[in-house]
Amino acid sequence: MSAILVFGASCLDYIAQVNHFPQPDEKLRTNSLTICGGGNAGNTATCLSRLGIKLTLVTKIGNDLNGEKILQGFQEEKNIDTSLILIRSAVTSQLTYIIVDIESKTRTCLYSANNEQMLIDDINPQWLNEINFIHFDSRSTEAAVRLAKLAKEKSILCSLDIERERPFLSELVPLMDYIITTENYSRNVCKDSTLIHTAVRFLETCRFVIITCGANGSILVEKFNKNSFDEVKKNADHETIVIQEIMHMNEEDFVVWKCSAWPIESKDIIDTTGSGDAFIGGIIYGLLTKEVWSRDRLLRFASYIATCKLKGIGARSSLPYVSDIDMNLFS
Repeated sequence: MSAILVFGASCLDYIAQVNHFPQPDEKLRTNSLTICGGGNAGNTATCLSRLGIKLTLVTKIGNDLNGEKILQGFQEEKNIDTSLILIRSAVTSQLTYIIVDIESKTRTCLYSANNEQMLIDDINPQWLNEINFIHFDSRSTEAAVRLAKLAKEKSILCSLDIERERPFLSELVPLMDYIITTENYSRNVCKDSTLIHTAVRFLETCRFVIITCGANGSILVEKFNKNSFDEVKKNADHETIVIQEIMHMNEEDFVVWKCSAWPIESKDIIDTTGSGDAFIGGIIYGLLTKEVWSRDRLLRFASYIATCKLKGIGARSSLPYVSDIDMNLFS
């Protein structure tokens, strides 16, 4: 088994491309219909696999036709160990129906009713033998809390993707070393006046917080440490712009890194589904490299990976392979 564990949801996506989002009672003909693997953890695991990271995926699927398709998708990825995927006859594999609006470059997701949540009784402490990093996608949160507590006992680093409010999230967050969330979560769930306030809230217990802002890029916030402070490297050749500033809040100093999105022509954006999962895959890759990456390099790389994903339908079709990436773009 590999040293990296990814824990969370996987599903099958049914993606319909339409010229515009339908109005109430309107009938539309789709431009295309694509069936492919999806789910936050599954997408991030696939991204990491293509970047050359060997990992073990823990997810739950049904013993049904859709479950077979989900499993097959992971088995085709050479760096994903599927031995811990839980297959249950009493479970119905999750489906997601996605409407991709070609005109507005947006997508709308409709989730099927499901019972694929992993339970506390599913957790096996032996999963953590030889593991040094776990990524959670904030699904099956009660079971995730159990696994994260076991990880903390072994000093295993943990990251968490937060999209929306879920039960047990308040217990899960303090167990994390790295948190990646969204501007939407900050504004609509936390209801903070600024994204920085959301980040500072989470920094009580974790090393850094990243908030993704779609086409406006991302920000990374961490506590200021003068002994490890790393100034942003100025390079006019970089495709993205990273701005660094030190902010004082709640009687503490924080370093804020703001990274623009990797540039892409509007005509090249095919589908935004899974771009956040790809970004997270890029962040985790940077955290796992043998050499220590600077924060600006980390953000630039993740931004690039997310932009690559935008060029294909579904969450995985255009995820890049590490052999196709020019690493000099981020140095």
